[in-house]
Amino acid sequence: MPKKLKFCRGVIIAHGKSELLLAQHIKSNLHLPIEIFAESNGKKSIQIDSLITVLGNNIFKNKRVFNKKYIVEEEKGILKNFSLMPIMDLDDTSEDRKQKYISGEMFKNHWLSPYIVPIWNRNNLDEVLLELELIHKLPNNKEKGKIYRNLFPTNKGETDIEQVENLKKLFEKSEKTNMQVFIKKCLDSLE
Repeated sequence: MPKKLKFCRGVIIAHGKSELLLAQHIKSNLHLPIEIFAESNGKKSIQIDSLITVLGNNIFKNKRVFNKKYIVEEEKGILKNFSLMPIMDLDDTSEDRKQKYISGEMFKNHWLSPYIVPIWNRNNLDEVLLELELIHKLPNNKEKGKIYRNLFPTNKGETDIEQVENLKKLFEKSEKTNMQVFIKKCLDSLE
């Protein structure tokens, strides 16, 4: 019997190491067929102002190149059950760029525009986690890796939907993020 093809359900573009570890945590807990794109394994951050450049790179620039990297379900040329979710901090760009990112307007000319779901943290993920009392102080760059690996460990065992649902409920308490949208998309892709 031929092996059933596993379609990629989404691609996450991680702003930096913290966002990368959070995305890996959710992916591993749900055993999701999603991919995570990060610069230098999250050591080099992707800013909102450079996001269009990233989307113009070899992987995302057009459908032909994209399809060489990711196997996404399609019907009549339309991608099905797929989202591209950049997870960005809002502290490193102008107010105009923030609004264009949040609304999705900055992607209107990109072929992936209908599938892009902008995820944001105001001002950054650290501040959101501090507000939610998941961390007790803002970590410096040296501390981040260790703190976030402990906070968002990779799950090498069974699927843990409850842990992810609890994380979604926690993020819903904050006005400084829409991370719950990302987590809900991940949970919905299990169906």
